Amino acid sequence: MQLALDLFLSKGFTAAQSEMLSDHFCLSKNIAEGEYFLQQGHVCQHIALIAKGQFRYYYNTEAGDVTRWISLQGDFMTSLASFIQEKPAVENIQAIKDSELWMIPKSAWKALYANHEFIRQFWLRTMEYNYIGMEERVFNQIALSAEERYRWMLDHYPRFNQEVPDKYIASMLGITPRHLSRIRAQKN
Repeated sequence: MQLALDLFLSKGFTAAQSEMLSDHFCLSKNIAEGEYFLQQGHVCQHIALIAKGQFRYYYNTEAGDVTRWISLQGDFMTSLASFIQEKPAVENIQAIKDSELWMIPKSAWKALYANHEFIRQFWLRTMEYNYIGMEERVFNQIALSAEERYRWMLDHYPRFNQEVPDKYIASMLGITPRHLSRIRAQKN
């Protein structure tokens, strides 16, 4: 329980808000490396807080898996479009390390949202952050070289370079792991 409180406090919630959220994020789930939080074709019914572990969001394509994003310990996680629209997900969310989640079902989230202004403000900030992040990543894929995309990632998401396996970083950047190794060698 203390870890949950600490994680919510680190997200900027007050002590009272953190305690309330800890009470509502009460579904605990352990997911082993390789198992799924959500698979393509299923509707996402939860928001999760990653207490321990890492997850990758990826798409199945004709060319193979393409990693869209990585969520790390302390991050909130959901398949946003599926959760909001209540439609089957087009992505997979898979544990890349043994993980522990604290989850809240959509019905409980909707009740919190309806009854608490701080939840509505948090949701708005989260949507803004996600939209801006997606816009930046689309621009980077279109306008920047692989080296520039890597530098941008290091500047904005330094934890990725420290914690995420190279094959997932390379996939997020739209390059091969071998190309990522060459970029890193040139930097040193």
